[in-house]
Amino acid sequence: WNEFKKVLKQLKDEKVKEKFETIIIDTADIAYDLCEKYILANNGVDKVGDIPFGQGYNLIAKEFDECLRKIVQLDYGLVIISHAVDKTFKDELNNEFNQIVPTLGNKPRNIVSRMCDIIGYSRAIDGADGTSSTKLFMRGTPRYVAGSRFKYTPDVIDFTYQSLIDAI
Repeated sequence: WNEFKKVLKQLKDEKVKEKFETIIIDTADIAYDLCEKYILANNGVDKVGDIPFGQGYNLIAKEFDECLRKIVQLDYGLVIISHAVDKTFKDELNNEFNQIVPTLGNKPRNIVSRMCDIIGYSRAIDGADGTSSTKLFMRGTPRYVAGSRFKYTPDVIDFTYQSLIDAI
């Protein structure tokens, strides 16, 4: 996380801004874990619960949020990657169902979700002709988590930069 913070400082440099337009964090899960370790080390503890008055999670959330927002405030595009997992949940009638959700935990996911214009879920789809192509799902369903702030984007697109630009 210290190294990440050094990179954040470098992103302020105009020479760096000339070279890069977009910052990609792969994965947010690892970044959050490093942020947590940084906060624990700075507070001289081994567990979040050891930070007095229940402030550990607040300190981690604030640090994670401020650092991610700094990238956007410096006028870079930001892509945040998390992997997906198929999890079993229960509805209000206690019926089980499965949903594909990000592996990023709930606390950091809440931070990241507030910043995202698109939460996409990508996967390979087999065509009728036997070929495979990667699609980006941009609208959530009961089966997977996805979403877009853009009102008229399609539910699914080819997972290419040009397809994303065209969709937006």
